Amino acid sequence: MYPVTYEADYLRERNRLTTFFRLIVAIPWLIVASIYVMAQLVVVIIAWFALIILGRFPEGMYGFVGGILRFTQRVNGFMYLQTDAWPPFGISEDPNYPIRVHFQPPAGRQSRLKAFFRLILVIPLAILSYAMSYALMAVATISWLTIVFRGYQPAAIHNAIAYIMGWNTRATAYMYLMRDEYPPVGDETPVEVDPPAAALTATEPAPLDPGPAATADEGQAPPPAN
Repeated sequence: MYPVTYEADYLRERNRLTTFFRLIVAIPWLIVASIYVMAQLVVVIIAWFALIILGRFPEGMYGFVGGILRFTQRVNGFMYLQTDAWPPFGISEDPNYPIRVHFQPPAGRQSRLKAFFRLILVIPLAILSYAMSYALMAVATISWLTIVFRGYQPAAIHNAIAYIMGWNTRATAYMYLMRDEYPPVGDETPVEVDPPAAALTATEPAPLDPGPAATADEGQAPPPAN
């Protein structure tokens, strides 16, 4: 499994009101995220020089960059209807929040060459990320319509959002120099809410109640034959 992971809890019944106004209620978190990201980019630039000179990502910078990645993915998950829970404003790990981003400690050594040419190596990821963003908006639109008009989110929609968000999390971690390993496409475990087909077996119908009259007849001797 990739050293940076994304997971989200599934909740079928959803809040129609906050979903309808999601782009509006998410504004405070988007403002904070924009400030965090500016600080994150400054630290990534400093970490790039550290990688070129020392061959490793300083642990304090690594935790800061990863923490902001965790925060932005919580906000994105909230905005794209992965969850209804209000995201915390902190960047530390919160196991109780429905969206969780985990990342392993920094590698002891990273490739100076890969770090030096990272802007070139991320070109395929940037192209795929562009396509993924449109796919995420399309899936989130379907989710918005379903929740507003039906009050629930299908598991397939949840899985699709988690799939795209998970890839985006790994790709962003690679772009921000947290890892040397190229991020895979598809590393999530889909939720299952429907029973398997094998469990849907036919059952024997229950015997009919003979009723009190029939019970009484069973207790009497048969009439004598003529």
